[in-house]
Amino acid sequence: MTMNDIRRSEGAVKADARLKLFFTLQKAWKRRSAEGMTAKDLAALLNRDKAYVSRVLNGRTPTITIETLALFLDRLGHRLEVDCIAAEDIPTTNVDARPKRMQRTSSGREAAE
Repeated sequence: MTMNDIRRSEGAVKADARLKLFFTLQKAWKRRSAEGMTAKDLAALLNRDKAYVSRVLNGRTPTITIETLALFLDRLGHRLEVDCIAAEDIPTTNVDARPKRMQRTSSGREAAE
């Protein structure tokens, strides 16, 4: 397998990165909000407007930089760790996340639940 065989489109790479950044932030926010922290509290820690903080936390910003993510995580008491995995070391799984009733059988019919 060559590098060209495993290369994804630029759009796919960027979309995947945005999604991972958002889920990383959501994980930290879920923990702190369960402990009673509010978006207003976080905005005060960040010295930012609550509306901006809410947009970031709800994924309503077109992009989030790694620096912004690191700052949010720091104020939430978390640290960002970055690592990489060679594409050939990523396990290939073909998991169908649709509910079983929506999955098709090998004959092309939807499977009954």
